Amino acid sequence: MAEAPHIAIIIEYDVPEQNRTLFMERLLENCEATLKDDGCLRMEVSQPIGGDGRVVFLTERWRDQASIDKHRSQPGHDQQHERVDSLLTGKRVAKCHILNG
Repeated sequence: MAEAPHIAIIIEYDVPEQNRTLFMERLLENCEATLKDDGCLRMEVSQPIGGDGRVVFLTERWRDQASIDKHRSQPGHDQQHERVDSLLTGKRVAKCHILNG
């Protein structure tokens, strides 16, 4: 039986200038903790080249949906997200199957 494709979660954050430093501290802290979760394969934070610093992307790679579900069920998960989301003016999330690599 073929193995299910890995899952990517791609998040685009809109961060007002006055919150950028604290936002990055909290986001990177969350990424570091999440990378320790079984099934989390990668967490990449990036910004558009030539942008004004307002937009930040987080790309997550997960082994499977069960790994994501286990991560989300951990105590404190929702509070971690609220600490980041409270600093934003917008957020868009896409969940995708990875088709290569």
